[in-house]
Amino acid sequence: MSIRKTFAFLFLVLLAVPAWAQRGQEKVRRAPRLDFPEQAPSLAAAKARWSRNLAHANPSSLPFQRGSSRPAILLTGYWPPSNEAVRKFSPDPVQNPGGWQGSNWEGRGYDLYAYFPEFNPPDCSFCGRGSGDLEVDYQDTSLDFWPIADTLRPIAVITLSRGFLDNSWEVEMNQYNRLVWYDDYLPPFQPTPAPPDSDEAAGFLRNSSLPVQDIVDAVNQANLGVNAAVCWTGDGGGFLSEFIAYHGVWYRDPLSAPPDPNWCIAAGHIHVGGRLDWPTAEAALEVSVRTVTDYLDLVIAATVCQPDLGYGGPGSAQLAVCGDPLATGGSAEMLVWDGVPLGPGFLVGGFQFSPTAWNGGLVVPVPIHQQRTFVFDDEGRWAGPTVPGGLGLFSYYIQAVYPDASQSLGYGFSNAVQLNSLP
Repeated sequence: MSIRKTFAFLFLVLLAVPAWAQRGQEKVRRAPRLDFPEQAPSLAAAKARWSRNLAHANPSSLPFQRGSSRPAILLTGYWPPSNEAVRKFSPDPVQNPGGWQGSNWEGRGYDLYAYFPEFNPPDCSFCGRGSGDLEVDYQDTSLDFWPIADTLRPIAVITLSRGFLDNSWEVEMNQYNRLVWYDDYLPPFQPTPAPPDSDEAAGFLRNSSLPVQDIVDAVNQANLGVNAAVCWTGDGGGFLSEFIAYHGVWYRDPLSAPPDPNWCIAAGHIHVGGRLDWPTAEAALEVSVRTVTDYLDLVIAATVCQPDLGYGGPGSAQLAVCGDPLATGGSAEMLVWDGVPLGPGFLVGGFQFSPTAWNGGLVVPVPIHQQRTFVFDDEGRWAGPTVPGGLGLFSYYIQAVYPDASQSLGYGFSNAVQLNSLP
């Protein structure tokens, strides 16, 4: 079989209609339990991917770009010292009279924002619910967290809370969608709904996507008098710590694909030892954030997007394919967004670039070699199949076309993307 025929066959598989096509796309990517710690995200793995992808750099591929503004990192705290560790990154002048210090922090290209409740006294031992943002209460935490996250659209989320009464810095690996939690301080005492993530079964596990071991190593090497460790097999404790920890990774998981305009690369939780003084907790937090930004830099640098050829419209849908260069061992994720919620669509593909007028728009891959039917989710998104690399030296053109009653001729058209496959 020729290389071109092999390439065509594999794209037939890529675009073939699945049995569940009319059921829509699941909104959440599954997060498997890590059987081996070496499977966790790490600086070493990110650097190896960056080096490999640099060797396969394609002039027609585009470096990943995430809008014109600096990406945000969301930090949250609960009982002290976790809230004090992040205080200087609060944009609230009442909570942080010294002024917000998160703008382009240390010149790293990220803005840091922190949110947390206040307690009386501030150095409380038995702290209770607190007051303000993210009170230690299931309903209040959810009501506050989602608007904050939806406004910031952070590229990373680090939630913190007080852990054991020692000098620990415990980076959690596992967060569960629990049916039953420890009671909080005011009725109804339990999350509503319970489990909080109604799209998943009770007990569903979401893992941290932070570079957990690298954070621990960096904090221990900083000689702060902090005992840092990863909790590989335990859980977050079943109280508000694990509840907000689950929220952080829950926010990130459906936005984990590089083509997403709100790409969130990493999220996870840190338990802060209750005997750490506030300056030490702040210093350990800074070491942790530096490690995370180093990791983000490597992931972003290793990510390329296949060329956007334009030709979108009418309609607002956007198509992107981002990830590795499409060489052997690489792959990229496909996403269509801003389509018609719960409406059908067609992913069309072909080997020729020949924009042709049809029903008010331009279909780029003509003649159409293959098409795949899909259904947008309730947010007008569809996560397409992973695009494999190493299929040979060819280009293939794809575009999404979908019925759209708001258009004069009844159809919407995404932009076209050129997939550049490499050996």
